[in-house]
Amino acid sequence: MCVILDNSARDNVFGRCSGTPVGRELLEWLDEGRTSLVVGGKLSDELAGSRAFEDWAANAVKDGRLRVFNRDVVDRETTDLENNWRGKSDDEHVIALARVSKARVLYAHDSDLRDDFRNRDLVPNPRGRLYPMAESPAATRRRRVLLHRTDLCPNA
Repeated sequence: MCVILDNSARDNVFGRCSGTPVGRELLEWLDEGRTSLVVGGKLSDELAGSRAFEDWAANAVKDGRLRVFNRDVVDRETTDLENNWRGKSDDEHVIALARVSKARVLYAHDSDLRDDFRNRDLVPNPRGRLYPMAESPAATRRRRVLLHRTDLCPNA
């Protein structure tokens, strides 16, 4: 599995006070190499607003925990989406990254972006999945199921 982390949830994973329990769980999975984080285009700039993210990213790129997609390719896809946007959110750049990277798991608090990510017209097959944010045992099981899916991130 690989995950796109929207800026709306960045501090849950890379927060100054060690984020939230769900965010810490994702960071542990990233650090253990069980999953990878996908970035590119404008999202790279947004996440870079966190010193904790920047510190983590410096080493994560080297060992494959962070997959950075070509900015020009992601920006081109973003522009194409902006020209014909049919989504609810103002996050064409996140949808563009999903389309370019083929990553199909999103961790975000933005409800409009979450709706867009599950829209098959915007994020084609396989359908986009949302990273469960609840701290319940059922949500933990759903996160573990996602972790073991191999079809949500090609070439991971």
